[in-house]
Amino acid sequence: MFYVRINRIKVFNNREGFLGLFNRAEMHVYGYVAALPAGAAEYAGAGHVWKQPSLSDLLNLPDEAARKQFLLDATLAEAGRFAQSAHLEIDGVKDNQNLTFGEAGLVIYAGAQIPDALDMQLWVIESDEDIRRFAVDADKVLDSDAFKGLFAAVETALTVAAPTLSGVIAVGGVVTALLRQKLRANKDDLVGYWQATLNRSEHYPHGARDRQDVYDTTGNILVDYMLFGFENSI
Repeated sequence: MFYVRINRIKVFNNREGFLGLFNRAEMHVYGYVAALPAGAAEYAGAGHVWKQPSLSDLLNLPDEAARKQFLLDATLAEAGRFAQSAHLEIDGVKDNQNLTFGEAGLVIYAGAQIPDALDMQLWVIESDEDIRRFAVDADKVLDSDAFKGLFAAVETALTVAAPTLSGVIAVGGVVTALLRQKLRANKDDLVGYWQATLNRSEHYPHGARDRQDVYDTTGNILVDYMLFGFENSI
């Protein structure tokens, strides 16, 4: 078995904006993981296929339209992963508060095998609704500045990169930008966002990894997380 769990989240600023006794916020915590099973080329499950897209995936595509479609499909798959994420609602969160989840922690992934790779994401949002229901359609993605910028960067990279060059394409950034637009429309606040892409050979060769006080990309939360796995034969 193999588990990914969050043990603690420290929130520095709850983004509520009130002072004193009234400074309490309703938090939505979303955690989701895409895992690449041992020995698999890609992961197909839960309504999507996960494979970290890279420049090498685009090298042999015939034209610009095919490359754009590839990036669009990867972005929509990323949005689908968010829609299926684990979700926890916590009321009354104060500034500088530690959110703990009991002895077992907040499990955001459980699998029968130790995977070859993981893509983990954690969102903490000050909101009154579950934003996993946000609608992302192809036209909305294509019209977004984030997708246009990503596509332009990829096209430029392909003109200067050697054919053997392989670099991960950050389609998650497009979904993040679209979610931020949704939050602004709802007048909600992104309290924290943390992402880690790991592979077994480099980061958890024996199926275990334990980290504390990991800053997120906003600098507003700290994350304690643990990977724990064991082979059935042991």
